[in-house]
Amino acid sequence: MKGRIRKLLSYGLIVGMMAGSLAACGNDKTTNGSGSEPTSNSDSGEKTKDDSKTAKGDKITLNFAASQNWIKDIDRELAKEFEDKTGIAIDFQLSPDDQYQTIIKSKLNTGEGPDIFMSYSGTKLKDFNPEKTMVDLAGEAWVDTLEDWAITAGTYNDTLYALNLAGVDATNGVLYNVKTFEDLGIKIPTNYEEFKTACDTLQENGITPIYEFVKDLWHTHYWMEGVSALAAANDPDLYKKLNTNEIGFADVPEFVEALTQLQEMEAAGYFGENHMSNIYDNSYEGIKSGKYGMIITAGSYPMEMVSNIDGVNPDDYSEFPDPLVDNQYVTLTAGGTVRCISAASKNIDAAKQYFNFLAEKENAEKLYAARTDYVAASVKGVEGTPTRAFTDLTKIAGDKQLQGAEASVYFYDGGKISELCQEMFVGSLSPKEVLKEFDTARRALAKDAGLEGF
Repeated sequence: MKGRIRKLLSYGLIVGMMAGSLAACGNDKTTNGSGSEPTSNSDSGEKTKDDSKTAKGDKITLNFAASQNWIKDIDRELAKEFEDKTGIAIDFQLSPDDQYQTIIKSKLNTGEGPDIFMSYSGTKLKDFNPEKTMVDLAGEAWVDTLEDWAITAGTYNDTLYALNLAGVDATNGVLYNVKTFEDLGIKIPTNYEEFKTACDTLQENGITPIYEFVKDLWHTHYWMEGVSALAAANDPDLYKKLNTNEIGFADVPEFVEALTQLQEMEAAGYFGENHMSNIYDNSYEGIKSGKYGMIITAGSYPMEMVSNIDGVNPDDYSEFPDPLVDNQYVTLTAGGTVRCISAASKNIDAAKQYFNFLAEKENAEKLYAARTDYVAASVKGVEGTPTRAFTDLTKIAGDKQLQGAEASVYFYDGGKISELCQEMFVGSLSPKEVLKEFDTARRALAKDAGLEGF
């Protein structure tokens, strides 16, 4: 197993968050048709205490911590089947999206964490200090059943710490309605100038070119993240240099140019009048209604639309690569979220049983049949739900598909970049200053963590 991991890493396959979709990077709103989202800290709506395990007589209950939008109906259904089969119960303990990371870090650091917890994948595993807080899973039966990218997504420092049952996706596709583009004679942009022409044509026809929602901090940075594959192709050592503090984001010309063009897009009115107050939940209707022409998002987004509003045909939508800096690369993510077992758990064997159950082909098929927001499956022989948008996007890119900075750079905080972009939009910061401030914040975190070079 160790050899397999080293081999994968040697090919540069360090992968990370996003989860199956861009939405998973912030607020994964797919509801699998239920139309509702959990809001409490546990399924009971009452449990907020810190116990990491509960034992009732001979019955084991595994406490499973996650951000509130990461657990879906199918997860609960599979947990019930697991309990019926083994007698081991699963208690989902959910925290608000913006508080989850802080809550779990605190519990893990005090040795009072849950039995199982979720994390973003790839370099984001480092946020939870995996060597001390996670169980090494390299010897588990399910390891050989996963795709290589899924193994790499759950690996940190050559050790497999997580089960990845999410999907692979692209974060930087610009989604559009095919018929609208055809009716208006808009050419699919292959560079920034052509993209501006498309935006101008949409504006001239009463359509706001782009749905952007600056208020939800997890999203705006994807315009810059979308060119990171291009930047990495131009400098194959880019992520290594960023991770060793040889350079900062402000030293990468592609990132500076991307933010410069993003600032220009906002000033041109391409985001409309409400981009500072728009929220992600309203994007589905905004795109479907034709009020907005495009959105930068994951290839799975059309299936999110299907799950959240009526009357959507996912085949009506296609995607092209983020056109900033004349980019034609697709920035991939793999397994946005992964499942980990706490090293402090008193029920490690039971938790491993649960992971083996989830990775069984029959159960994985149930998961992926329900999670239509996953365009590709991590379990070999199981089909995901590739959309036309994702298929078209990857076809345009061809072999120009690489992992992005978010998946590959330590302490990459998209929310911080998005927050600084707000200041850029109101004229308080220049694009270069945004990146310099981001570098300062990231370096402080890396230094506190004892990262070499900082």
